[in-house]
Amino acid sequence: MTKNIIKNVLGQFTLEQDSTLKFSNASGDFNPLHIDPVRARRYQFGSTVIHGVCGTFKAIDCLLELIDREISIESIEALYNKPIRHGDVVEVVGYVPESGQGNVKLELYCNGKRSQIIKLNIIHASFSQPEVKENKVGDESQGFSCPDMQFEESLEMSADVPLYWDGQLMAELFPNVSEYLPNYQACILLGLTNIVGMKCPGLNSVFGGFKVSFVQNVAEFLPSLHFSISHSDHRFSRIIMTIEHSMAQGEIEALFRAKPIQQPTFKDIKSLVSPDQFSNQTALIVGGSRGIGEITTKLIAAGGGKTILSYARGKDDAQRVVSDIRSNGGCCEAMHFDVLDAESDILKKVGNQKISHIYYFASPLIERSDAVLWNDNLYRKFCDFYLAGLTTLLEKFLVDPDYRKIGIDIFIPSTIFLEDPPDGFGEYVAAKAAVEAFAMQFGKKYQAWRIATPRLPRVLTDQTASVEKDSPMKTAEIVLKNLNKLYC
Repeated sequence: MTKNIIKNVLGQFTLEQDSTLKFSNASGDFNPLHIDPVRARRYQFGSTVIHGVCGTFKAIDCLLELIDREISIESIEALYNKPIRHGDVVEVVGYVPESGQGNVKLELYCNGKRSQIIKLNIIHASFSQPEVKENKVGDESQGFSCPDMQFEESLEMSADVPLYWDGQLMAELFPNVSEYLPNYQACILLGLTNIVGMKCPGLNSVFGGFKVSFVQNVAEFLPSLHFSISHSDHRFSRIIMTIEHSMAQGEIEALFRAKPIQQPTFKDIKSLVSPDQFSNQTALIVGGSRGIGEITTKLIAAGGGKTILSYARGKDDAQRVVSDIRSNGGCCEAMHFDVLDAESDILKKVGNQKISHIYYFASPLIERSDAVLWNDNLYRKFCDFYLAGLTTLLEKFLVDPDYRKIGIDIFIPSTIFLEDPPDGFGEYVAAKAAVEAFAMQFGKKYQAWRIATPRLPRVLTDQTASVEKDSPMKTAEIVLKNLNKLYC
């Protein structure tokens, strides 16, 4: 590190969902990956994440608080290494010349890992700025929707994208950017996220990074930003877009992320089971609106069982599953039930229906730990769903004398990871091991109840979309094989 460069921890920030919605209103990027927690569960990262450009603005805002005067950006380059989730604590580190001008490097760190690298060449803003007229997203009469684009569809794309500017909202989100950075530069940077999230690739996009050089001392500011595809790489579903404006030029790197996994339809599932294979079951499937829970719901219903699936947030997903089953001759209903709500009366919800089987698939996002040794918060989150939620549920049934006497068959999926734990999943494996220990103890104490914790292999679901050479029907076959071992 040369003597004229100072490394500073410039600050830290945490963004919640409401701040991201404000940024969407400032930029025009309403991609559900950022603003819809229910839909985002099915996407690559398993939850909503902040806009990459929003993180970049937060970093620049911290830098300008340090510099404390007007500047202009000659060039900026950003690389987005890892997504930042809502609620994450992000540290901003800056390598800044003592003069406050020249080459600056900013880095964002989250959970000990670098999420962004931002390189800027900044100068003193000694020129008059062009007028950027207010163009608020709320002033648009048309609705905002993301195209569900295929990679091949993007290869010839070229378009002009409107630039939005809401000075008051930008001042609220990034006060130092609003005070010290030329509006036209901030406005153009906002346009980059609008292109990626809402135009190309659109719905299933990942923003990889960008490079932009700004023109100084130009009087007219055009109200739109032009982009066109300059390079594509099918191997990585990667595209490079050239961007052009009267006051800027550069390029954007974007990737097409994998589309959400679509589980087999009820008609497909029916081909795997005999019509009366599960006819003796009135089954409560906790977390049955997606993933393995969705498949299990369809399998039991296809085998003649009566199914009651529960959901915590995915009401639309649950209704889709119910509609698919009912419209093809199966028996299914849905109810809201949050395993983390200890006060929820599950017996009241199921009413007079006598539950014979419980399939327990409640789960948080299965994420890798970046901790050096142990992430206790992550472990406790897994235990809240897998153990505390389960025991609270079972206690509700145990207080009923009939259930206590006749028992219920319980299916709780464990994981083959217990036999060969992958690096970074120690907290997840430990929580699953605790469930197996609980199940063994429970089975000895309440012998009228049968409880099974089969160790399932890694199969294709929303949370494991990277499983190669697999198919949703293969997942259904694996689940059915384990059900047959236990209950047929």
